[in-house]
Amino acid sequence: MRRSISSAVCIGLCCFLSDASAQSCTLDRATGTTIDAQPMLKNGYGNRWNFATNSIAFMQPDATGFYRIYTMKPDGSARAEFNPPGLPSGHRGSVYWYPDGRYLLFTAQKPDWTDTKMFGIPAYGALPGWGTHDDIWIASADATRAWRLTNDPNTKREGELLPVISPDGQKVAWGMRQADKSYFLNIADFSDTPAPHLSNIESLRPGEGKYFEPGGFSSDSRFLVYTTDDGTHNFWASQIYVLDLATRTTTRLTQGKTYNEHPNVVKTPTGDWIIYMSDKGSDRFPGHVTLGTDWWAMRLDGSGAKRLTFMNSKKPNNVESLGVPMIATTAAISPSGDYFLGDIQDDLVKQTGLVRIVRFTCDPVR
Repeated sequence: MRRSISSAVCIGLCCFLSDASAQSCTLDRATGTTIDAQPMLKNGYGNRWNFATNSIAFMQPDATGFYRIYTMKPDGSARAEFNPPGLPSGHRGSVYWYPDGRYLLFTAQKPDWTDTKMFGIPAYGALPGWGTHDDIWIASADATRAWRLTNDPNTKREGELLPVISPDGQKVAWGMRQADKSYFLNIADFSDTPAPHLSNIESLRPGEGKYFEPGGFSSDSRFLVYTTDDGTHNFWASQIYVLDLATRTTTRLTQGKTYNEHPNVVKTPTGDWIIYMSDKGSDRFPGHVTLGTDWWAMRLDGSGAKRLTFMNSKKPNNVESLGVPMIATTAAISPSGDYFLGDIQDDLVKQTGLVRIVRFTCDPVR
């Protein structure tokens, strides 16, 4: 039996739509952005914002080097470690809120997995986001109880990646890594009766891709946006696709052979848009082999693509650029819809990052 989401979600979404409609600049109208000079959060990223409770969850390494989950209010107050009893002692991260804020979904390192310490980081292979040696867990928002939702084989290469929940609270999707380093796109029904659990798990591999990473569901829960190497057969040329959950048909949204990842669906006054990262148009900085990534946006059907930030552009007088590659990743839209909290990885080897406030700018209405 499925449990419907509470009226708190409806209240939160109604407030969001009302506030967003009244704002002069939301994602659908944005022609650019400005980035606050000071990070909103240092040495932590993977942030998710729940409108119903006005709480932000994120991950950050503790003094031992293991990633831990924290929650706080948007102004930085009420910061606390999210540490329900019974969790494994290893890495925890890749958080995602249940719509009404009653649960927090996340990954946790398998309790019986030990791994090599690299670059000063313990159990390096189990870092959140790698997709190895992790299970999916869910816990009550008050951190009093936790439940393990998956328990795949404890092997060298298998694990779970970036779980997400649909806005109606009825579906969970995640990437599942296999022993041969390929992935499945998993989709399951979620219920919390008599206790939180998954059922009817489907392991999909649409097209000819080997890598699958979910980004988020559409606001009506009918579509799942995801990243795959289908069409390019190269992770570093991954593309954004959308899956129709009713028909199981897929549509490619990004084109070419640029690197695209981390699609986040954003509800706007004129419909769903997607914020995603891409290296399209990025300049290569002297002394650096890899390109950085910036945030782009497009409609749910792939139209209207526009670049939002220019952190990796060498254009003159560019205040967004630091002269080194910056890696934009996930984005958490604000309830007002006129800015988002953007995760930036500052070290791909150590998998560290920070959060900056990115504000939309619009041309004057004429």
